[in-house]
Amino acid sequence: MVVQLARHAAGGPLILGFALIGCTSFNPAFNRDGDDEHADGRDDTGDGDGDGDGDGDGDGDGDDEPGEGDGEPGDGDGEPGDGDGDGDPVCGAPLAYKDCDLVDGELTTDPFAALGLGCPGLADQRIAVEDPIMQAEDQDSWRIATAFGTASGPNHNNKLWAARASHEVPSADPDGPPTPPNTSAAILILSTGRLPPVGPDGQVTAVFGSQLGNHGNDNPNGGDFPPPISPERGSNNGMGGTPFVNCDLVNDCSDALHEQWFDLGWNVLADKLWLSFRVTPPPGVKGYMFDFAFFSSEYPGFVDTQYNDMFVAWSSSDSYTGTLTFIGEAPMNATSLDAVGGFTYTGGAPALFGTGFELHAATSWLVARGPATPGQPVDITLFLSDLGDDQNASVVLLDNFRWDCTGCVGPSCGFDQ
Repeated sequence: MVVQLARHAAGGPLILGFALIGCTSFNPAFNRDGDDEHADGRDDTGDGDGDGDGDGDGDGDGDDEPGEGDGEPGDGDGEPGDGDGDGDPVCGAPLAYKDCDLVDGELTTDPFAALGLGCPGLADQRIAVEDPIMQAEDQDSWRIATAFGTASGPNHNNKLWAARASHEVPSADPDGPPTPPNTSAAILILSTGRLPPVGPDGQVTAVFGSQLGNHGNDNPNGGDFPPPISPERGSNNGMGGTPFVNCDLVNDCSDALHEQWFDLGWNVLADKLWLSFRVTPPPGVKGYMFDFAFFSSEYPGFVDTQYNDMFVAWSSSDSYTGTLTFIGEAPMNATSLDAVGGFTYTGGAPALFGTGFELHAATSWLVARGPATPGQPVDITLFLSDLGDDQNASVVLLDNFRWDCTGCVGPSCGFDQ
């Protein structure tokens, strides 16, 4: 059975049927309301440094002529703006997010709520989501849980593979505040095999080494990527060869999927599942980010072969269209990760205990970043699949979707820790 979850954009009930550019977030230490304190750009002698509200010239000479500063950002040119005179609005990302992955103390059953999307509440405390679809015919191929495996760590309930509820991401703008987390208790787990049930403690724990040979779920095999994912090159107006430059906004502007899909012929998909949804950035928001971790039982035995399960995080917008989970000019899979030393935990690492990936490999928690334009919708697809066969499982953990005031451009997008 295909699970489809739809929610009104305003956060209504579920319907069952699934490079860097600066932006300043509000900080109480900086006054932008034109009240003649700090950087308010009023017309009193000496204090006019310009909040862009139209009543200050920013040159500190006390007259009220708009825009007679030096013409550089921060001169208070009298245009509506965020205090630097460049006309950009204040970043509208929430200072703190309302959580909804626990409902009356119980884990949510909504995969989008587990990511922090579509929660009820005020507009400045939530991320509205449109057209949410989860395509997974096998109900055992995904779980919402408090933790995966048994490894101890710094996250929720002192586990490693759990919600990073206290993890703030430093701003790329040295004067900007960190990006707060958007998570509390739950993570979403996707698998190309089958996952054990959630235990009474809310955790998913697998038998030692069980992911090798974990196969045969009821998700679809064969065919192409689900739209809008396209392995065709999208850079250079569709000609390819210049990743992230002149995106055609249809195909993969990272050019990362093309070689393995077309040249190597590593294009036999199996056990496909994915989430897709639309979000619209508020004023001043120039990007988004989310947490993920990737595990594969195809390491080390099937590195450099066509058996390469892959995770694709695809973004479609007027800012960028293509995958964000690129490794150089290759997709995220065991071969690509091995080539760059991207697996943090391998073999007998305690971090793998209880995951079923003992003797295999996992990345650390990573942060994926995508670009956005304020007010313009972004369509996102998170896709996981076996490649070449359906014999050995891979898993991706997902959580903590939030807005990014600073954003990213070109190769500064993608992922990091």
